[in-house]
Amino acid sequence: MAQEEAPGSPSTASKRLRLSSAPRRGHRGEVTAGGGEVEVVPRSIAPAASDSMEAPAFVPNSPIRKPYLVEYDSNGQPLPEPSIWPDPELSKAYVKAKQQYSERIGQLSKLPTLDDDTCSESIPIQESAADTILKASKFILGLSAYIDGVLLRQSSGILMEWNDDKGTILTTAHLFCSRSRKVDKWLGGQEYAENAEVRVQLLHKDDIEVPGELIYLDEQYGFALISVPMDPPAPETLPRLCNELIFSEDIFLLGRDKWDLQIGNGKVMNKGAGSYERHHYMYFDADISPCGFGGAVINLEGDVIGLIAGSMGFIPSSTILKCLHLWRTFKCIPHVHLGMKLFGIKCLNLVSKEKISRKYHIDAGLIVVEVSGGSDAENHGVRIGDIIQAVNGECISTAIQLENMLLDTCKGYLEKGIGCDSDKDVVLVLDVFNTTKCLPGRIQLTAKLSHRVEIIERGKYEVSNKKALPRFDKAGPG
Repeated sequence: MAQEEAPGSPSTASKRLRLSSAPRRGHRGEVTAGGGEVEVVPRSIAPAASDSMEAPAFVPNSPIRKPYLVEYDSNGQPLPEPSIWPDPELSKAYVKAKQQYSERIGQLSKLPTLDDDTCSESIPIQESAADTILKASKFILGLSAYIDGVLLRQSSGILMEWNDDKGTILTTAHLFCSRSRKVDKWLGGQEYAENAEVRVQLLHKDDIEVPGELIYLDEQYGFALISVPMDPPAPETLPRLCNELIFSEDIFLLGRDKWDLQIGNGKVMNKGAGSYERHHYMYFDADISPCGFGGAVINLEGDVIGLIAGSMGFIPSSTILKCLHLWRTFKCIPHVHLGMKLFGIKCLNLVSKEKISRKYHIDAGLIVVEVSGGSDAENHGVRIGDIIQAVNGECISTAIQLENMLLDTCKGYLEKGIGCDSDKDVVLVLDVFNTTKCLPGRIQLTAKLSHRVEIIERGKYEVSNKKALPRFDKAGPG
């Protein structure tokens, strides 16, 4: 246990974690949430428990006894059975005693050691994994959003850093979603109540709820950042974000329903983003309630590998870290609009992989699932079913890999002072395989660097029985 110090002292201030542009790296590809150096108090200077230390005297509560009614006869002997007409004052005292007893029993049932959750059956978790979950639970918080005092949504969040008496919480933009018009996220139409009142359920023995403030919401990537006043957390309780992600890896989902911890367990699915979801989504085969959206996906080592985005999907930490770096440095996160929906061959089943390899001699790349009507990709002849094999000379195997590459492209433009305030054309070189003609080719695609949400919709043309109106010269008919 570290020695306590006065708030605001130099050594206390040096312990405050910051998200820096050069994250501190640990084992197995992990990145700590706070990039700054952390002063660690040596264990040897902390007082250790020993027999020589004087223990405080135990302070007991009064015993809880169930009341029962006893009547005595004129000789002072207890009656074997209650009388038909007991003394009114005695009856009144007995009713009051029963009421007090019920109230005390009711208070006990609210204790964490005796509540309903304590008695419920838990999911089977090995002891080592249980310790990992309990440690990671320290940075998982509950959040609620209200509009005019009416609950909009509940979610969970990850405490990412603490600085200047405030914590920064990463959560899902779903917390502020007031209307979702379409299932297909690429069609847009989501509405967000950014002025909603946010309340954060801090992990305190008295279950404290404090107001939070929305400081950033990203519709494209679907996350939000909340600032909340709070006491400094212990440095070891802040999360480590891991860049490495392995298909079929064992994972746990951690969220909160208000203050109560929510846990799910399963595996990372070998599956890419569906046609309705954006490229940065990955999936799990675990269950968690909607209150857990915005919580953490952790591996067996306790490292955060993603942010829970929905009932089946999560945003990997590699993408989150790049987005947070852009926001910290430039206060904006632009996006490169390709005008295509893509799906990684790596995420297909083995039968489909073998067939593509056998037919086209291609083992990696991105399948074009949709081409936006009127986009530069459509104008260059890219069609549904074609395969993007490389971007700017770099082979691409998953949509997540492409998304992270495009975020690096955004960073390069932002460092030149381009990208936050106005749209900018970005030229990308794409190696494309035409699957209908079985021919490879290369195009120069002009994409759009923009802070707006990308909309992708298949091109349409009208087929109708509408007749053309007669045309007249300036002099009019006749």
